[in-house]
Amino acid sequence: MVRTPHYGAVSTKGAAESPRATCADVDPELFFPVGDSGPALLQEEEAKTVCRRCPLQAACLQGALDRGEAAGVWGGMSEKERRSLKRRAARNRAS
Repeated sequence: MVRTPHYGAVSTKGAAESPRATCADVDPELFFPVGDSGPALLQEEEAKTVCRRCPLQAACLQGALDRGEAAGVWGGMSEKERRSLKRRAARNRAS
């Protein structure tokens, strides 16, 4: 079982055949820095480093966008970066 901050326990049974998320072995608090300056920026960059090594990075980011995750680092992007990505996508659709 893996514990996630938003969804409680998630079963990893049968996951041996599937790629494993790199963050599964990291404290979830790393991905939820408090603030947007100083130590929080360092923590955010550390979380993104974990994401860059993950085979599930793209799927994680897409899931966060689909669910409208408003906080934390998901798929290697901060909340500000995800908001910006969504705004660009909306502008492109409107064009």
